[in-house]
Amino acid sequence: MLILFPLMAVGQSYSNTLSVHAGIFGEGYGGEITYNTNLSESSFTQVGLEVSMADYKFGETSLPYSSFTANYSYFLTVYSKNRRTQSLSLGGGAVAGYELANNGNDAITNVVFVDGQSKFIYGGVASIDLDIIVSEHVSLVVKSSQFYHVNSDFGKFTNFSGMGLRYYFNL
Repeated sequence: MLILFPLMAVGQSYSNTLSVHAGIFGEGYGGEITYNTNLSESSFTQVGLEVSMADYKFGETSLPYSSFTANYSYFLTVYSKNRRTQSLSLGGGAVAGYELANNGNDAITNVVFVDGQSKFIYGGVASIDLDIIVSEHVSLVVKSSQFYHVNSDFGKFTNFSGMGLRYYFNL
C-alpha cells in the first residue's frame, strides 16, 4: 500500500478540464467546447469541437456558410505565475470536419450558383491559451486559434478568438 500511495498522489495532482468558449470565428461568430487531459504540470492534450457561422461575400451576393469541426492538439505551458493562477500555453494539432455552403442549397438565385461545395475539410491548428484561475475549480480562458483548412473553398486560414470558462475536475 505504501508503494502505491505516491502514484495516487501524483495522479490526483493533475486534473482534467472542460471548457466552453464563444467568440469571433473568421468573418462570423462561433463557439468551442474542449476537454483537456493534463499530462504533467506543463503539458496537456485537448480535444475540441467547434462550430462557426459566417457569410462569404463576393460582389453584391452574400453566401452563408458554416463549419463543424473537431481537433486534437498538444499544448505546452510556456509561462506561468503566481503558483499557476495565470498560465500561457501554446499548442498545435490536427483538425477535420464538415463545411456547409449555403445551408446545403446549390443555387443562390436562378442565375448565381455556388462556387464552393459542402464537403469534408481537414488541416492543422495552432493555438494560444491564457488561463486565469478565479476559484478552486473555475478559470477564465482567453483563446485564439488559427485553423488551416487544406481544402476549404471559403479561405484556407480561419481564426477563432474568444473567451470562456474552464472547469477543473479529477477523474
